[in-house]
Amino acid sequence: MNRRRPDQPVGRVAVAAVAVAVAVPVVAVLGRALRIDGAWSLDALERILSNGRTWRLVAVTVAQAIVSTALTAVIGVPLAWVLARFRFPGRSAVRTAAMVPFVLPSVVLGSAIASILGPRGLVDLRATWWPVLVAHVCFNLAVFVRVVGAALDWLDPAIEDVARTLGATPWKAAQRVMLPAVAPAIGAAAVVVFLFCLTSFGVIVILGGGSVSTLEVEIWVRATRLFDLSGAAVLAGIQVLAVVATLALHARFARRSVRARRGGRRWARRPDSVGEWTQVLAAVVAVAVVTVVPIAALVERSLRLSDGTHGLNHWRHLGAASAGTGLTVSPWDAVRVSILSALAATAIAVVVGVPAARLVARRPGGAADRVMLVPLGVSATTIGLGLLLAVGRPPVDLRRAWWLVPAAQALVAVPLLVRAVATALRELPPSVSDVAATLGAGPGRRWWRVELPMVRGAVVAGAGLAFVASLGEFGATVFLARADRPTVPVAIERLMSRPGSAGFGQAMALSCVLVLLCGAVLAVVDRGVDAFTGSSSDPA
Repeated sequence: MNRRRPDQPVGRVAVAAVAVAVAVPVVAVLGRALRIDGAWSLDALERILSNGRTWRLVAVTVAQAIVSTALTAVIGVPLAWVLARFRFPGRSAVRTAAMVPFVLPSVVLGSAIASILGPRGLVDLRATWWPVLVAHVCFNLAVFVRVVGAALDWLDPAIEDVARTLGATPWKAAQRVMLPAVAPAIGAAAVVVFLFCLTSFGVIVILGGGSVSTLEVEIWVRATRLFDLSGAAVLAGIQVLAVVATLALHARFARRSVRARRGGRRWARRPDSVGEWTQVLAAVVAVAVVTVVPIAALVERSLRLSDGTHGLNHWRHLGAASAGTGLTVSPWDAVRVSILSALAATAIAVVVGVPAARLVARRPGGAADRVMLVPLGVSATTIGLGLLLAVGRPPVDLRRAWWLVPAAQALVAVPLLVRAVATALRELPPSVSDVAATLGAGPGRRWWRVELPMVRGAVVAGAGLAFVASLGEFGATVFLARADRPTVPVAIERLMSRPGSAGFGQAMALSCVLVLLCGAVLAVVDRGVDAFTGSSSDPA
């Protein structure tokens, strides 16, 4: 272990930088909640906590998160089971397709669901929670597919064989033996989904229509529309406490999640009955519904004109600023701003995230690992509001600094890169570094000449995820983006708030642009990963 000490300080500095970057907005929020006009006061705290609306919002926020998590689990666990249990043509493609809604920006997914269940969709369910619940299920389905699917992949097939030998039917074997073995993974996935739904912002802003709200939305409304920064800070503090409790619960499930050893043969097998093929077909249809249908509806709505015909008018108007939206530039200018901001955020995430990933990989479950989970849990609106409070006061007012938005986006995106790179580093055989050390290579040289070439595919994948996450970031950016430098998600929200069908159609068209950007980036990343790793997709 001594040979690894020289390169650990770099990772420690990176982790410390992330911890400070998260602490600054959180402390600013808490400080604003307890200080009024420069003096310590509990007036804001008492005002918010004594308001019945606050606790109704807390109850609604928690309730919708629980319902969304339960609905996602009802669909996600069987889907993960089928994709892990059976090998069939196109399985890899189906698994990849299940990830599409998860990588889409929340405002885009919200726009897609609005085109189906909104006032101009197939069914008008506005002023209800159903569009929000549907969007949450579509967005979070990938969490169950990945987390539970990975746990199922690690199960020893002999477990099922023993149960069947003792007379258990396939259903009984699954119910009493297999599912209990992956119960900690199901719990961990459920906690993550609950956290995402608890802090959901873009989806509720787009689909809520002002009639449904959560703590996250109320923070934004109080800060940007009511100018009640103290009240917003108190609500953000309440949400931070809820997030901390949820992360503690996630850590408990993670510690209980023990992988069973694989046997000598693969767990997945080809379906051998009509019932099993029916399960496969149901899984394929479910993935198609949550991926293809929303995107198809998004494209159709971007082409639909006010008279019911279809054309490219909404797309043509993306080149001009829209009156009544608060935008002083055109949507195409917002696309340019988003790309430049996402590039800067990705660069920051790579510089900070790669050294942090090395430390996390060498000490899984340690303090560094827990710190790098915090940005995923802390609400993006809390980060945005906190940064606004921290840097928007004399004598140093940095609200117009160009780097503020990329910094917030990088803070939200860096955990994704860390997870991707740390996972790859853990899979490297220890003998690789040992041999290099035996030959006299120092820590820096071992990293650049040996370890980095072996995990550069993961670095590319993590950077791609960070770029896509930065492109679609909305919760923090909406507080920090200037009117003359809006990002695409901010522009979409502004367009959807414009009265009439023209703004809605332009929002749909701009959402399609963001989908194309994200898809193109992910396609390039996949090709880059294949080029660096020399691998290709499994045809099965």
